Amino acid sequence: MKIIASFNFFLTLVVLSCANLAYAEAMLFSDHPLVGKIWDMNSRSFIDEAALLARIDKANVLLLGETHDNPQHHELQQKLLKARIASGARPALMMEQLDDDSQPALDQALAGSNRDEVLNSVTKLIKFADWQFYRPFLAIAVDNKLPVIAANISSLRLQPVIWKGFAAYDADDLKRLAVEQVWSESRQNYLVNNMGGAHCGKLRDELRAGLSRSQRLRDALMADSAMSSIGRGVVGIVGSSHARHDVGMPIYFAARAPQARVFSIGFVEVNPRRTDPKDYAAQSATGDAPYDVIWFTPSVARSDPCAELNKLKTAQPSTGEANSKP
Repeated sequence: MKIIASFNFFLTLVVLSCANLAYAEAMLFSDHPLVGKIWDMNSRSFIDEAALLARIDKANVLLLGETHDNPQHHELQQKLLKARIASGARPALMMEQLDDDSQPALDQALAGSNRDEVLNSVTKLIKFADWQFYRPFLAIAVDNKLPVIAANISSLRLQPVIWKGFAAYDADDLKRLAVEQVWSESRQNYLVNNMGGAHCGKLRDELRAGLSRSQRLRDALMADSAMSSIGRGVVGIVGSSHARHDVGMPIYFAARAPQARVFSIGFVEVNPRRTDPKDYAAQSATGDAPYDVIWFTPSVARSDPCAELNKLKTAQPSTGEANSKP
């Protein structure tokens, strides 16, 4: 059995190496002048890695906001996680890529004694299509005996809130999570407007509002999953929107654990038409900087999903053609 497990692990490494090579070849704008630089969004100045490491050492909650398919974002996240461990910290690793209903299976797998078997078991629980990106994080957790928090919420659990509103969710739990307490009109306007953009502007207003509610509840519940681990420290591997100070998880930490020091890093892909870091100051729902710092990286070469959607719609037959049968 150990031979089979080791062979499977070797095959996984081969697959990961090939995948990483393919992704590396697909990176764009690596020679952009901002690539590799770190911009403090509050002081509006560049800082170096040493200054960044000194700052994250003081954080109870470190949120590392990624673009999910960018391999350099994952490399930098791993670098910072290892730096926290090297400083003597033993934070809980919070992962958006694991649904909370997998927590019992995750805990059981992590209690195993055979490293390869443990790593293979926990990797199988990853819900994201690009699962190979996240195995290294789990390897770091396993090797350093870190607890892992399965933070995400299954879409099925959020469906009632999308279609029926918060009335479909437990009122006492909404109050405990501070879902309404932290919200404002400016946050709502920002989230609704950007929800439409994220879906190629094709969402109906009621669905846009429903998805905004589900995003709010997801952030509140993801923050809730880490509340009991703040004392030991938390490093969160999450999408960039979840790491935002103005609309994401930090507002729920601030409301429920105001003593916690939350530090948020947004990994940002460069744009060839933007060479001034001030041009990347993302629109804020509240006027505050959405991240403490942003770290510039190359971009991933990817197709335009909106263009693909339009092609698909153009290729579809009209209603009449679809209904007519020979």
